[in-house]
Amino acid sequence: MSLSQNSQLLVSALEAIPLLNGRFEKIKLINVNSFNNEKRGCFSLVFSAHDIIEDAPVALKFYDIHPDLMNDDYRRACFRREHDILQILINKSRCLQLVSALSTFNLIIPFENGSEVTLPCEYFAVEWINNDIDDYFYRQENFDPLDKLQLFNELTLAIEALHRHEVFHRDLKPDNLRQYQDALKRIVVAIDLGTAARFSSGAIQQRYQHNVGAPAYAAPEAIIGLAGHRKLAPYTDCYALGCMLYELFNRDIFYRALLARNPRCHAIYACMSMELQGITNEDEKLKAWKQAIGKFSSGIEPVHIDAPGNTVPPGITSLLNEVLRLLTHIDYSKRPINLGWVRARIGATIKILKHEKLYQKRLASSREMRLKRMEKQQRKINSLHKFVSYRNNYANE
Repeated sequence: MSLSQNSQLLVSALEAIPLLNGRFEKIKLINVNSFNNEKRGCFSLVFSAHDIIEDAPVALKFYDIHPDLMNDDYRRACFRREHDILQILINKSRCLQLVSALSTFNLIIPFENGSEVTLPCEYFAVEWINNDIDDYFYRQENFDPLDKLQLFNELTLAIEALHRHEVFHRDLKPDNLRQYQDALKRIVVAIDLGTAARFSSGAIQQRYQHNVGAPAYAAPEAIIGLAGHRKLAPYTDCYALGCMLYELFNRDIFYRALLARNPRCHAIYACMSMELQGITNEDEKLKAWKQAIGKFSSGIEPVHIDAPGNTVPPGITSLLNEVLRLLTHIDYSKRPINLGWVRARIGATIKILKHEKLYQKRLASSREMRLKRMEKQQRKINSLHKFVSYRNNYANE
């Protein structure tokens, strides 16, 4: 979506203001592509700023005043729900932190006749986490498998932290994850909770039929019309986590790999979707989906992590395939929402690689010592040869 005139007025006003709310300065829009004026994100304008009270960078999230969004009750409710969820996560480890509560900036719009109108603009501030994890996916060949597995373990901990507080992200992808260093430890945090929900979150819109989050990371049940079902929310996060595991070791994205392995995938999804037609009750719809899984799921072959060109060390392939198969299982009930199980399996692969590294290090050291011994022996032999040669020459004289 391009920036509207309303949005451009808001951006100009904020970037020109010396101090917002007595604490935020140096405000700069960051979620719009400067080349084509296209905005990233569904309903927010995101600005970087400096908080003079905390002396720290922050992100300011404004509800976009695009004319198409001004009276969109659903999107505005999602924006406010994100703020409410962030309040629940205050002081919770590995969770994005709210810096300033929901506030209103009054945008003054003057007219040529001297009159003016005031447009209220809602916003809140969250902590700024600068370091993304994109390179691990787009330049994966530059990273050691052990480092990628340790990153994935951190991704799992980040999602586990949200789930511990009954918060389900529903839009997990590399773009929505950031990392920072705490002493010598890397911490990953999930950002952009605009589509997040809790078990207790009431439905904003009844019979929501659209996909939630990025289609490439969306679980089958979300694609066919069950994206808003609260019981399925933790399982959809697990599916996206599995997609990212695949993409840490393969150049292709998981979604394309799934279609390549299952050319009739969309047709099967369409058949499964038809099983839900005409059902409005959420519990009945879920029951119908379970029946559809029983009828059609055998037609979907699982994706293997060791696809052509993969960077998975051979010794851990079977373990990672087990994790990938269950995280991305078409039957949501087979996915391990107990993410401790996932971390245990990833921990096992990390131990294997560490032991292999240690073995290779010892082997290299042993070879080096053997080479030094051989060189030492060769020097002794050479010295002996020189001595014998010298003695023979002396005797002949």
